[in-house]
Amino acid sequence: MLTRLYIKDFALIEEAVIEFGPGLNVITGETGAGKSILIGALNSILGGPANADLVRKGANSCAVEGFFELDDQGQIVRLAELGVLLEEGQLILRREIRGQGRSRAFVNGRGQPIKQLKQIGAILIDLHGQHQHQSLLDPKLHARFLDAFAGLDDQRRLVGQHWRSYRDSVARLNRLCAERDALAAEDESCALQLAEIRRLTPRPGEEAELERELQVLDNADTLSQGGLQLYDLLYQRDGAVCEVLGQIRRQLDRLCEIDPALGLQAAALEELIYEVEDLAGQFRDYARGIEVRPGRADELRERRDGLRALKKKYGGTLNAVLDHARELEAREDRADRLRFELAQAADRRDQALAEFASCCLTLSAARQQASTTLSRSLVAALGELGMAKAQFYIELATTEDPEGAVERDGRHYAAGEHGMEHIAFHISANAGQPPRPLAHIASGGEISRVMLALKEAGAGRDFVSTLVFDEIDAGISGRIAAAVGRKLQALAAAHQTIAITHLPQIASLADQHFSVRKQQQQQRTTTEVVLLDATARAEEIAYLLAGETISDTARQHAREMLQ
Repeated sequence: MLTRLYIKDFALIEEAVIEFGPGLNVITGETGAGKSILIGALNSILGGPANADLVRKGANSCAVEGFFELDDQGQIVRLAELGVLLEEGQLILRREIRGQGRSRAFVNGRGQPIKQLKQIGAILIDLHGQHQHQSLLDPKLHARFLDAFAGLDDQRRLVGQHWRSYRDSVARLNRLCAERDALAAEDESCALQLAEIRRLTPRPGEEAELERELQVLDNADTLSQGGLQLYDLLYQRDGAVCEVLGQIRRQLDRLCEIDPALGLQAAALEELIYEVEDLAGQFRDYARGIEVRPGRADELRERRDGLRALKKKYGGTLNAVLDHARELEAREDRADRLRFELAQAADRRDQALAEFASCCLTLSAARQQASTTLSRSLVAALGELGMAKAQFYIELATTEDPEGAVERDGRHYAAGEHGMEHIAFHISANAGQPPRPLAHIASGGEISRVMLALKEAGAGRDFVSTLVFDEIDAGISGRIAAAVGRKLQALAAAHQTIAITHLPQIASLADQHFSVRKQQQQQRTTTEVVLLDATARAEEIAYLLAGETISDTARQHAREMLQ
């Protein structure tokens, strides 16, 4: 609730601190004293318009600050969605207006755009009267009033959840379709590229192997003859290396008979002879193994040229060709998986659509029933509030759409996160006039009484904790005034209520009573706001009863009303 309103240099108010309490807070004062200034100041911290005329004459700027204490989890969650985090459940809204007409807004000491102030204000306070901050005049909020009255808030939230699920499923399906179409657009080209690479099936390092084999084939005779010559030198010819090593071994054997210490050298020599013989055999086998295959060199050159062509087209190196092939294969695999994912996404879309449509139809049927009940309740309540000829009609308009998400009776309708209806309140305040949109009503008093009746119908289920009524008593008196007072008092049990009134019947029911007074000092007019004690309240109510001349009878009547 709003616990304190601080005003500095605003219009005729030099400085004022108003400590509001729970329940019914009433503000009275003679015409022109400045009651509307209080509403204007409050409206400014709710994001209302601001201009240089609001700055008190002689001051450079003005400021209005509202202190709120909140414990309603619904409000706290909605504020958190706007990025507003409370400190121990406290919130401070501040608006500063300079003499040039420019203004600044602050939330808990941090500068914020005016739009943010409006969004926060809409969560905290409903202000009804001659000002623009009136939620009842916003058709976008009429669904909230109807749903709150019928206890359909959870159902509406469920519709929103299913709508977001359906929207997300459609978005996912569209993304997959776009991906499929993009793949399909390049599918033929990619398939040809992959087939071209697969025809050769290149291997890492293959180019070096091809060049080596080609070099061997081009020098086959030289290699074969050279291998046989080496074999001959090492083993075959007279005086070959193996023969010389045999002579050395025989000489060393004789020496070992004399000195056995040469045994290690004899063993090493023996091992060397075996290695040379083995090496000679390898040269012989190498020479004999060289095979001259007609056409093999041409095959190798053709493959080498094919690999070079692939490199030129797909990256410049064989590794780049292989990487490109892997990308094409992954693309091919993705296309296969995509068909499965598309089928799954379509099923999910259809399921989400069915759930959303079902929830919409359930909410729609409940709203239809609730609208009739609420209309009857409001007509009866408005009769008690002096609007006996009032007619109230709740329009639940739907829009046919061949592509609409919700089907009913063979027709498709557009729907969104708040359901399938556009809900608007219509009223006729006087006999003989057809109901018109509520926003077209000119009388602030009538709007306030409609809101009073609506709030009474949905008491305890509303999402705004503080209600402000300006001129709710316009054009009423006597029995109707007493009825308005009783309804305000009942409403104040569920909402902090602030009412500006001229009627003693309403003022006498207040939990806190403030008086707005105009005074002149040194040729300067200022407005002050005073919290009245019991004695002062009786005097104020007597003034409301009798006017300028207060009789003892008026004072007695005022005391009786307070009792």
